[in-house]
Amino acid sequence: MFNHEFPPIGGGGGQVSYFLGKHFAAAEHDIHLITSQFRDCARREIVDGINVHRVRALRKSPNVCAVHEMLTYAISSSLYGLKFAKHFNPDIVQVFFGIPAGGGAYLLQKRRNIPYTIFLGGRDVPRPDPDPPYYRWLYLLLKPIIRAIWDNAAAVVSCSDGLRDLAHETDPTLNIEGIPDGVDLETFAPTQRKAHPDTVRCLAIGRLIPRKGFQFLIRALPKILDKVSHNFALEIVGDGPYKNELVELAENLGVSSYIHFAGTVPYSAIPQQTTTDEVLLPQKYREADIFILPSLAEGMPLVVLEAMGTGLPIIASRVQGIAELVEENVNGAVFDPGDVDELAECLIKLINTGEKRIEMGNASIKKVKPYDWKNIADAYLKLYADILSSG
Repeated sequence: MFNHEFPPIGGGGGQVSYFLGKHFAAAEHDIHLITSQFRDCARREIVDGINVHRVRALRKSPNVCAVHEMLTYAISSSLYGLKFAKHFNPDIVQVFFGIPAGGGAYLLQKRRNIPYTIFLGGRDVPRPDPDPPYYRWLYLLLKPIIRAIWDNAAAVVSCSDGLRDLAHETDPTLNIEGIPDGVDLETFAPTQRKAHPDTVRCLAIGRLIPRKGFQFLIRALPKILDKVSHNFALEIVGDGPYKNELVELAENLGVSSYIHFAGTVPYSAIPQQTTTDEVLLPQKYREADIFILPSLAEGMPLVVLEAMGTGLPIIASRVQGIAELVEENVNGAVFDPGDVDELAECLIKLINTGEKRIEMGNASIKKVKPYDWKNIADAYLKLYADILSSG
């Protein structure tokens, strides 16, 4: 497997490779992952059955990866993959994000005829209005490379219908398999909530970068102050280079007292990220009453699946992957990305309706059951078996 991100660095894409690799290993497959070296992380280690290989990459932040940093991973991982495959001889290669991780798999296919599959994760798929905006020019430069990596893959997998449709704008003839992301339903299990708590607790989780849209959530708060019938508080979990701007925005709008920036909170499922005295991410979900995703772009957001697993109603922007997960007035409310007024209306509606929140949370629990990681891993293993049997 190739992925430039793997816990403790990166976001949802790294978690996807972790959970899939963990379930592949549990099914007694020999799994090796080539990822980025970061700070004092071990160059070689075994994580829940996954043989992790970290190659040189000039990555400075655990939360974001600059283009030139991705390029160093693309070069290092390709060279390492060619060398490692000589004695490991893989049956199939799984790529997470065609850019920057697809180059190594492409070379293995050309040099050693090893088939590979690609997971489309989000920003690796060209889009008309990217964030950051300069990606528009980067996509123009990389489109021929992206298409070559896709076209030579044994299979291309999209985690959502919206992302598949977006990929078809780049390559209309591409055959794309649909396999959603998953959730660990044992870790992110339902909890009992009160319909009328003293304070309605709103939760948002993600890297603090403009694409995640927390600026719109903060701008919505002044619009709801005199329209909600209950006390509320917002907790934002995550870290990143946009934090200072978000803190300043909250201060300028006079809503700092309603917001708590919690920083990075680790998963309980990954021992390397945790210590015994740390608050873990599942606890944050259990303490909340509403989950909010204000993002401008996604593939299929793992945080929404996790929130649904714990029985939360969801307020989410209409981005890729949300149509499959959030149904208006059933398990949540949706709004157009960046629409502060519409987001405010969603907040008012869910903060003011206690019993309805409980009903929506129960609907989330029912809707998320098919997304257990074991089911998703089995779908990938079936795809691999089909590819190998037809080859």
